[in-house]
Amino acid sequence: MSALTIYQGLEERFRTVPGLQNIILGEPTALHELPCLYSAFYRFERSQHGQLTGMRYYFVHRLLLRWQDFPQAEMQLITMLNLIPAAIDADQKLGGRLPDGLATITDGTSGFITISETKYRIVDYTSNTLEKQPYKSGI
Repeated sequence: MSALTIYQGLEERFRTVPGLQNIILGEPTALHELPCLYSAFYRFERSQHGQLTGMRYYFVHRLLLRWQDFPQAEMQLITMLNLIPAAIDADQKLGGRLPDGLATITDGTSGFITISETKYRIVDYTSNTLEKQPYKSGI
């Protein structure tokens, strides 16, 4: 298992979100199709418990919405807000990529961001994916 495999599973789940027009790895420099979700690797944690190794992979996922009319942007945000976590909850094993682990969205924070002089309404989600493996000593 690897961070790449985890991301591929997360992306596959995000593609099931109704209304999400664009899914990107890394921050975009220009946006054409909104709403958009882009992802970036955040960090990992590794722990060992007896003969089992646990890896936790954290990614940040940013939902971008057009912000021209504030009430319209807010309605779109609250309409889509739960769809991102629900997509992961629907298959926490990420299509079988995690036989001994689970993926989840742990939190989200809303705000605004400017990209190429255009203001967007955003929600930043954090995904936490736990992968368990038999411990292998020596490298």
